[in-house]
Amino acid sequence: MMQPVLRKLLVPFTLVVIALGLWQVGGPEQARRDYRDDQRASDLYSLAAHIRCERSQQAQAELPCGTAPRDRDRFTNAPYRITPDEICAQFENPVRIASLHNGDIVAGCLSIR
Repeated sequence: MMQPVLRKLLVPFTLVVIALGLWQVGGPEQARRDYRDDQRASDLYSLAAHIRCERSQQAQAELPCGTAPRDRDRFTNAPYRITPDEICAQFENPVRIASLHNGDIVAGCLSIR
């Protein structure tokens, strides 16, 4: 008697658990947005290192800094905003990026001072 009731409840319970899991982690589209933002953050760090190297090289004769890294968003082709003090990108979830990078990237910008 108990087994048929459990079988009837198992499928809806399983569907609810799957739905809650997708809701919690955001599903595949959220994972794609996170990936794109992670790539943008990586680009900002590479650009910042290159700019710091070039600035240092201007002050002292050192080894070349290599080729300039990507200065455009690889997904939208929009240029990253580069000022003397910071490099900025348009992140899809800037709050997530700021928390993952310990506040290095604030409001979509990384300081290059």
